[in-house]
Amino acid sequence: MQDSERFKDWQFRYQNIYGVRRSEKNKGRFLSALLADISEIRNDVQVIEYDRSKKNVARNVYVGDIEKADRIICTYYDTPIQNIGAYALFNRKEQEKRTTRFIVFSSLLLILLGVLGTLFFINKGYASAGVLSVPFLMMVLIYGVYFYVLGKATKGFSNRKTLIRNTSSILTLLSLLKDVKGTKTAFAFIDEGSLGSNGLEALRAQIRPHAQIFLLDSVGADAPLVFMGKGIPKEMLSKLNIEHERTTGEMNYLFAANVQNKEGKNNFYLDKTLLSNKTINMDNIQKVVTLFKSL
Repeated sequence: MQDSERFKDWQFRYQNIYGVRRSEKNKGRFLSALLADISEIRNDVQVIEYDRSKKNVARNVYVGDIEKADRIICTYYDTPIQNIGAYALFNRKEQEKRTTRFIVFSSLLLILLGVLGTLFFINKGYASAGVLSVPFLMMVLIYGVYFYVLGKATKGFSNRKTLIRNTSSILTLLSLLKDVKGTKTAFAFIDEGSLGSNGLEALRAQIRPHAQIFLLDSVGADAPLVFMGKGIPKEMLSKLNIEHERTTGEMNYLFAANVQNKEGKNNFYLDKTLLSNKTINMDNIQKVVTLFKSL
């Protein structure tokens, strides 16, 4: 299979079949597919479990010698929760607020619908019907579905439009596996990264102190590519038309986003329209592959 055909196959499956990666079940299905795809390219893959105290065990997937590598290219694979407004990169507090607002709003809306539905059933006399009557059984069925959906709402609905965030970065990492080899570079698909850093901290615990981490996020968005960090020469970034954002931290980030300058500070974001795109910015993907092949 040609590389372009392989990429299209990856995109179809990870966009349509394994697009939601939040519960233990759908994460397991995703990881099974991911490991099968990686095994066609590389044989140096391992799965690491952490946070075993939780109901759902978290897992990171590493390709290459993660403990000896000088450079680790990674991205998160778990699905974000629906939120109100744009995706605010690097602003976890704001993102948590927007997620909480969506959970509260959707839960209150469902509670209101439940009250109205109860009043309707009382008005129609369904509640006083016989327990084996069709109206009563229908009411029980509707309430069962209602409380199931309400339970989902209180925990947050999974975002099902994940092609841009962050399936595009997963596809990019898969593309890099074939072209970037050697003991100096390793790769990581990390869990619990959409609204936290547990997966990243688990990765940090296993690498060399001097090893550089490059985290990809939403690189397939129809927005400018931006590098934030110190691990790549400015000349190389300029050659590929990748913007550079100065930072004092040790992490390296490569992402696609729009920027809004507020009070002298650049705030990066992706609005709902860009996040809902059904196509990937392939120019961005190619730039990322070319960049890391050149390092």
